[in-house]
Amino acid sequence: MSYSLLQFSSFGELLKYLDSQIKSLEESVRALHQRYEVVRARAERVRELERVLEDLLGEKLPTLNEVDYMGLRIVINARAIDELTVLEETLESQREILESLLKVRELIQRLGGSLEQVGGGGFTILVQTLNGVPLRILLKEVE
Repeated sequence: MSYSLLQFSSFGELLKYLDSQIKSLEESVRALHQRYEVVRARAERVRELERVLEDLLGEKLPTLNEVDYMGLRIVINARAIDELTVLEETLESQREILESLLKVRELIQRLGGSLEQVGGGGFTILVQTLNGVPLRILLKEVE
């Protein structure tokens, strides 16, 4: 969990920033999804092979190939299934952030115009983010 503080001189500037973050995240999700599809096909073949071997042997195959080193998990001899798990977790996280950014962008777009009309643009916008998603907006009079 990481907090950041960003400063903008207008809601338009904030929206441009959000648009660039959204575009970057959409590109990242697209690239990860393409890689996911390739790895998923390989992982399915490995899973099917493991199922056949387990049926022939009559027992579950050992899958211990991950060690914990002081809180850092290291996968030894990573298989397509291991990579697929990491890709799934990463895609899920990035999609959640993207969805949050899109919602926040919509709210700010509605809110921003009204506030700038009332305030006359005489304020600085401080934005506290949590993992890149705006969490709190502070409107501060220009000093």
